[in-house]
Amino acid sequence: MHSYLHGNPSLIEAVRNLEALGADQFDLYFLRKSATQIAVKNQEVDSLTRAEDVGLSLRVIRDGRLGFSFTTSLERDAIRRAVQSAWEIAQVMPADEWNGLQSFSENVYPAVDTLDSKGLDSAIELKIDLAKRLEAECRAADARVQGVRQAVLGETAYEIHMVDSHGEHLHHRSTLYSASITCKAEQGGDSQMGGDFGFSNELSGLDVSAVGRQAAAYATELLGAGSAPTLRCPAVLRNSVVADLIEFLAPSFSAEEIDKGRSMLAGKQGTRAFAETVTLIDDGLLAGGYATSPFDGEGTPSSKTVLIDGGFFSGALYDLYYARKHGKDPTGSSSRGIKAPPSLSTSNLYLQKGRKSADQLLDGISRGVLITDLMGVHTANRVTGDFSLGASGILIENGKLTRPVRGFAVAGNVLELLRSITDVGADLRFFGSTGAPSVRVREISVGGI
Repeated sequence: MHSYLHGNPSLIEAVRNLEALGADQFDLYFLRKSATQIAVKNQEVDSLTRAEDVGLSLRVIRDGRLGFSFTTSLERDAIRRAVQSAWEIAQVMPADEWNGLQSFSENVYPAVDTLDSKGLDSAIELKIDLAKRLEAECRAADARVQGVRQAVLGETAYEIHMVDSHGEHLHHRSTLYSASITCKAEQGGDSQMGGDFGFSNELSGLDVSAVGRQAAAYATELLGAGSAPTLRCPAVLRNSVVADLIEFLAPSFSAEEIDKGRSMLAGKQGTRAFAETVTLIDDGLLAGGYATSPFDGEGTPSSKTVLIDGGFFSGALYDLYYARKHGKDPTGSSSRGIKAPPSLSTSNLYLQKGRKSADQLLDGISRGVLITDLMGVHTANRVTGDFSLGASGILIENGKLTRPVRGFAVAGNVLELLRSITDVGADLRFFGSTGAPSVRVREISVGGI
C-alpha cells in the first residue's frame, strides 16, 4: 500500500477496492470542509453555527467508458459500494475515445499558500468581536442607517486530497474568511436597503470596517430616488454591475459550451468580439483570489488564461476531455465537488482594470446615468445575450452625479454592451470569484416608468 495513504483510511480503502477491480484508470477526490458562521444583530450574537462536510468521489475508466460515484459516508461498506457503483456505471456508459484521466507525476505544480492556520486557531471571541465591529461600523457610517438585518462573519476551511491510479497524491488546504452585511436607511419617509461583502484567505486581511461603511453608502445613495426619463445616453456601469455581466457571460468561454453550440461566442474565436479596451483574464493562481488553488478538479495545474486580449477572443477554457478532443492543452479549469463529476468552470475571472478613477469616467457626459444595480442579469437570453431588466442608478449631468433614480428599465444585448465600452476604470474589485472595474459605455437605452 502506498505510503502517502497512511493516516487516511478512506483513501486506502478506496484504492484497495479500485485496484482489485482492475480499472484502466481511476482518480479519487476527497474533500473535507468545515464552516463557522457568526451572525450579529444589535451587538448580540444572533446565531453561531458550525458544520462539517466530508466525502469522497471517484471516476473509473474501463475500455473508454467512464463511471462516476460518490459517498458522504466514509465507512468501509459505503466506500466499497461507491467503488462498485462507479465500476458498474462504467460498464454501461458509451465508449468515448476522448475519455481519459492523467498521471499527476507528469505535471509541475505551482506553490500556492492560501491557508491561515493562525486565523483558524484564533479564539471565537475575536471573531465575534469582528462581526460586532462590522455592524457597528455600518451604523456609525451614516445617521440615516436605521437598522441592520444581520452582520455575518464566516470562516471556511478546506482540505482536498486527490489520488490517481499511478499512485500519485495531491494535497491542498485553504481558508476563506468573509464578512457580509445588509442594512436599511431611512429619510423623509423613504427607505432603502443596501449591503456589501468582503473576503480574504487570512482573517487579518478581512477589512470589516470597509465592508460596513460601504454597505451604509449603498443603502443611503438612493434615498429620495425618483423616476428616470426615457433616454438613449452614455452610461457608466458600476463595477458590481459589470461583474454580474461577466459572470453571465462566463459559460460562453467553456470549450464544452462552444463545442455544443451553446456559447454566445461560438464562431468568434480569433475575432474582435469586444471593445479594444477589454481584456478578460481567468487566473487560478491569482494571489488572494476567491478560487485560487494549485490544481483544478482533475488534478491539472492551475494557470492564467487570457480569454479576451484587447477585444480579441483569444482563448477558451479546456478540461482534459475537450483538450484532447480539440488538440489543446488543458487550462486547469475543471471545478469539482463531491456529488457531481468535474465540470468546466472559471476560477478567478476578471476584467483587467484601466487607469481612470470613477469620477473621471463621468467626464464629458452632458446627460447620462450611472447604473448602480441591474436586477436579474441571470434571466437574460443565454443564446442571444438580449436583456430587458429593471435598474436603479444616479443621473449624470455635465459630468457630475445629480439625483438618484430607480424603477426604470434597461434594454440591450450583453455582447453589444461589452463592445461599446469606451473607458475602463481603475476600481477593480472582486465579488467572490468574479472581478471587474467600473466601465463607461457609448450608449444605453433607459426606459422611464
